[in-house]
Amino acid sequence: MGLGLISVDAGKAGAGPVLDRWPALDDETVLAGWLAGLRSACAAESDRRFPDSVAVLVTAALRVLDSVSAEGDLERLVHATVYGNPNLFERYYSITADRYIDAGTGRLRGLLDLLAAFGMVTGGPGEERTTELGRWAAVHLMGEEPATIEADAPADEVLARLAGIAQGQARWAAARPWLLARPLEVAADQLLAAAAGTCAAWRLAAVDVVDCIGEAALPAWRRAATLPDLGPHVRAVLAGWDDADVPVGERLWLAIEYAAGALTSAGPDEALSCVYDTVPGADLDSRLLAVHASGHPEATALAEALTAFVASGAPRTIDQVLQLKVTLTRWRPPIWRRVLMPASASLGDLHRAIQVLFGWDGEHLHAFTVGRNRYSDPFYGLKGPDDEYSVRLHSALAGGSGTIGYDYDFGAGWRHEITLEKTLARDPARTYPICTAFKSDSPVEYWSEDDPSDPEPFDLTEVNRRLHAPEEDDW
Repeated sequence: MGLGLISVDAGKAGAGPVLDRWPALDDETVLAGWLAGLRSACAAESDRRFPDSVAVLVTAALRVLDSVSAEGDLERLVHATVYGNPNLFERYYSITADRYIDAGTGRLRGLLDLLAAFGMVTGGPGEERTTELGRWAAVHLMGEEPATIEADAPADEVLARLAGIAQGQARWAAARPWLLARPLEVAADQLLAAAAGTCAAWRLAAVDVVDCIGEAALPAWRRAATLPDLGPHVRAVLAGWDDADVPVGERLWLAIEYAAGALTSAGPDEALSCVYDTVPGADLDSRLLAVHASGHPEATALAEALTAFVASGAPRTIDQVLQLKVTLTRWRPPIWRRVLMPASASLGDLHRAIQVLFGWDGEHLHAFTVGRNRYSDPFYGLKGPDDEYSVRLHSALAGGSGTIGYDYDFGAGWRHEITLEKTLARDPARTYPICTAFKSDSPVEYWSEDDPSDPEPFDLTEVNRRLHAPEEDDW
């Protein structure tokens, strides 16, 4: 607006005066530019760790203002915000709310000023109402909320829709209304039966949701043992309940299953990363031989897709390394570590590296914050966070601000900020992860006034030895 590219007047967005000399723009293009500007401004106004926080607050405000003035209706606004994602509650009171909501009066002056600046509300104090532009924005912003699946949808339609949703809380939330409309054992039977003999993406969606049902689904799992292409999944799930091992041959079959599912949902680069993670071999050719030997129904299609992807010369995540700066926040003098991590590593791998980099003992809970999503180790059964091993670093740090958060020991509140500094080519001669620089020694994890102690000097050589050691050496 400052440059004259876009104008806002009487609750409508249009091309600014500078564009008068350009070919006429259609309304859709102008509105898309205005919406992109709104998102950018919201990201800039947000805390770096939670780049979507103001956007979600704006969405909540538009929902409320469309029916009633939000002035004096703070409780309803906060409820509308939290209802969309319970993990956001703490963020708004500690980071965003004090900027847009007056703590003394509860008035929403700052938030309403932001909405007015973009032409989304009109009217004086206490008489604010949404404009046509505000209602249009609410529809488009709300359209980005997680979808839900109708209770009466057939099971095959449920799987088709679940296959297009990333695994974890979003997938479970979408399926929840459908699951609650029938006994859980019946729901599990229907999903597994619909998935049998289809494709890897559908089977994995069914397995993901049915596995979340827990013990109530065990009879359904046992009945599915003879269904086409579900046997390995059934035996893997039952092995988990019995604390048993999955046979080597079936582990390979399942590895191909997950790679084939990734090919459908995320593309050949992610499928290639899956193959390098789980299929034994010295190089791509040897791994492709193992793919063909797996007996998986999608093995040939997967191998052909990976071969074509590699031949195309497109960038490959497996060839990249991320230079990360991990900073312990709210600490003076500054404490940080610079570490090189494989781009294909998971958030779970980064958790282990941070424990070594800062000398933490790993005895406490932890969680990553990526945008509005949280991730942790599923072993601890925290309600809310998704599986940190299901997200690769390059995905977590792509787009957005290139910064994510990591909290360790929720009581002590050791908060870390992880920033992507650059992407490098992977050096086959180096072992990753590797710490390349640091600032200051680590703080004492269990310091007390009765037993004060100084931190041990940071030893770069010992830290890198531990980063390269097998995990059991450290825990």
